[in-house]
Amino acid sequence: MKSRNRNKNRKKVQENRILAKVLSLGYLVLFVFAVVPALQAAIEVSATLSPGSFPLDRAAALNITATGVRSFQPEIPEVDGLSFHRRGQSTQMEFINGALSSSVTLTYLVQADRVGSFTIPAIQVSTKNGTAMTRAIPFEVTAPQTATITQQSASAGASTTRLRSGEAAKLAFLRVTPAKERSYLGEVVPVQIQVFFRDGIKANLNSLPQLHGEGYLLQQLGREPEQTREHVNNTSYAVLTWESALSGIKEGVHEISIEIDATLLLPEQRRRSSSGHSMFNDPFFNSLFSSYQEKNVKVASLTRTLTVLPLPDKGKPKDFSGAIGDFRLSVSANPVELSHGDPITLNMTVSGQGNFDRVQAPKLSTEKGWKTYTPSSEFLEYDGSNPGRGKKVFEQALVAKDVTLKEIPAIEFSYFDPTAATYKTLSTNPIPLTIKRAVVETAMPEPVKKELRDKVNESAKSDTVVEPPVSGLAPLQLVPGYMDQKLTPLFTRQWFQLVAVLLFLLLTTAVIMKIRAAHYANNPRLQRDQEMKHLLGLGMKEIDQSLTVNDTRGFLEICRKIIQEQLALVWEVSSGAITLADLQKRLPEDSVLLAVFRAADESAYGGQKLSQQEMKEFVDRLRSELEGLR
Repeated sequence: MKSRNRNKNRKKVQENRILAKVLSLGYLVLFVFAVVPALQAAIEVSATLSPGSFPLDRAAALNITATGVRSFQPEIPEVDGLSFHRRGQSTQMEFINGALSSSVTLTYLVQADRVGSFTIPAIQVSTKNGTAMTRAIPFEVTAPQTATITQQSASAGASTTRLRSGEAAKLAFLRVTPAKERSYLGEVVPVQIQVFFRDGIKANLNSLPQLHGEGYLLQQLGREPEQTREHVNNTSYAVLTWESALSGIKEGVHEISIEIDATLLLPEQRRRSSSGHSMFNDPFFNSLFSSYQEKNVKVASLTRTLTVLPLPDKGKPKDFSGAIGDFRLSVSANPVELSHGDPITLNMTVSGQGNFDRVQAPKLSTEKGWKTYTPSSEFLEYDGSNPGRGKKVFEQALVAKDVTLKEIPAIEFSYFDPTAATYKTLSTNPIPLTIKRAVVETAMPEPVKKELRDKVNESAKSDTVVEPPVSGLAPLQLVPGYMDQKLTPLFTRQWFQLVAVLLFLLLTTAVIMKIRAAHYANNPRLQRDQEMKHLLGLGMKEIDQSLTVNDTRGFLEICRKIIQEQLALVWEVSSGAITLADLQKRLPEDSVLLAVFRAADESAYGGQKLSQQEMKEFVDRLRSELEGLR
């Protein structure tokens, strides 16, 4: 009888286990096919402005990023005093823990027309999965920072140099002086850029020096150059000097030049009076009351021929990463006394002068017995006036897999020395280590201790020696204990029920979002209305810009383009095929769209002019009628 009951209990336990496994597998399938797509459909949006404060003559980059989508459309707000210009789009996709994550970034150029405090309101981002809002972004626009060169702004000290060919007749000229004319591919070559402005004129810089030519890249320049004065053939010049570097990116012989945009302020001489005795003919008063004439110029250097040499294949180390220059290597580790399995932090510093962008982390001469992790890096520049000079600090974690290791092996770093035209490998001495074996002691349970004491006492009476158990191991139990065959099904536990409810809610959310997406995809009218709204918003921004400069012709051309775009979506034709005759056939005679289109044609061929007030009235009526087309 007992055997029969025992068999029934075992069968019931097995049935419960099978049921629990089936339910668990079902919820897992539900999670994979329903919850994961819903999580992927959830989007996150953000907006950043860089820099957070910029001068009036510069612009900032507005980056709008949406995660979880492959495309989106932001509603760029209209902000008084700001203009937005789209500049590009980038997409990034990656797998994280087996899940696909994608993000799209749209970049806009933000420009201001006055100094002050601004705020970009929250931007609405529309996707197929719904809409989301970014945070508002406050920022400051400061006064222009254009460099002004005058006789007083140059330093009091002056040096003397000689004019080169073609420089004597110029009010301004530019010189480029590289440290060498032959360099290796990827080598950093210091270069000095000097702009000379003759005394007696003022100059405003409209740009930084720009490189023209292929085969070389110019490092980013600091905005504030060094200002000095030099005498060139007994003529005084104010001089701006930038210290930068060139880097060859293509083998061969290349011609390069540097140019800069500037506005020269040339003094206008006062006319002499007919009598010739006016006190204002005195040079002092001419200097005090004279006016200036602006002249936009491009100051360009003479074309220079530079050569980029290929790196030699002979003697190239296997771990060479492209580092070119003159470097030093120092290494330290902490801790050097540790237990087996503890991590070691390895600090490696590469210092000197060269192309630090190609400097990679030094390597262990052998990784046998070691587990290494990806290092972090940080570059520190020594002096901005000496490009390419600094140090790069690497931090890497190591774990010894073998307890018998006595030292960290030598660290090696390879680079190419352009002066000696050879490859060099730096190597440090091994770092001694002390690794202790990990000792694990397991406390003996109190019941086992008591049983052991009883057996020892009994053995003492019977003169029988009982060996104590090995440290850390429990003694064998000869008498079986109580076996509980009761099994609680997984679906009856509270935490499992909560997870099931959560999965159901997520599944419901995913279904609703898919229904909305399908509704949008099957509703051409809704898609058309959103496209019309987007194009109308962009067109109105262009109209506002043309109103600002009071450009009648440009205003009317933009209005005609907007009308063609909107009617093309309504009439389902190409926008370029819509003409004035088509509007006269399909629109009432009193339609403002017809009037604006006719005015645009007359302006294009007859030069019609509109006042500022007339253009504003056209805009209000045009917006109202176009919005009524949907």
